[in-house]
Amino acid sequence: MLSKGWVVSTPQSAPAVYAVLTGDIIASSGMSAETLSGVRAGLQEAAEVFCNGYKSSVEARMDRAADIDMYRGDGWQLLLTEQALALRLALFLRATLRAKHGADTRIAIAVGGCDEINGEKLSLSVGEAFTLSGRALEGMTGYFDMTAVLPERAGAMTRWVAASLHLASEIVRGWTRRQSEVAALALLHPNATHEDLSRMLDPPVAKQTVTASLGGAGWRALLEALAAFEETDWQVELAA
Repeated sequence: MLSKGWVVSTPQSAPAVYAVLTGDIIASSGMSAETLSGVRAGLQEAAEVFCNGYKSSVEARMDRAADIDMYRGDGWQLLLTEQALALRLALFLRATLRAKHGADTRIAIAVGGCDEINGEKLSLSVGEAFTLSGRALEGMTGYFDMTAVLPERAGAMTRWVAASLHLASEIVRGWTRRQSEVAALALLHPNATHEDLSRMLDPPVAKQTVTASLGGAGWRALLEALAAFEETDWQVELAA
């Protein structure tokens, strides 16, 4: 965890590769100040929930590891020390916003090195992961709400990773609020059965409802994308 106000140079003993997520809230210009504030708070809460479920994986701008660096009103950024969880976190944030707020966020994931990590304001940090993620969000077209970018040394892998996130983005766009709610739980509890998930919902539902929701949400395809992302040894693949 980073202490508030520090600018930390990455030491030799620290992980050489990080994942940076940069995003902005979709259609924020049409939201009232109250609605936008609620969505921003929802992002923060979702990051905290994810951090509690996957401890020591999320770093950000202040004392708590799940704080999001919010900027420009609707922009935000997070740093992941465990690169493999980047896609799961991105999907969880989108699922939670869609389920609880009827909102969504664009997300650009970059995996790469970080030179300096600003503990007070993450968006002022320096390194290829920050640069790549920010540029990827700025260059994102309306065709997708989620993308990924890797350093040039990753070669053809960059295109495959980006393509898989584009396909995942198209799937998420079609989620209903119920599908989003169930998907968020499934992302946070990967070992839970459909019966377990049905009891976690408030109010609880029948197991068949969970099965139908995940089926309609394209869950099997997303599981394959998640497995590929999480089983990749990013440290080895992106070694300088």
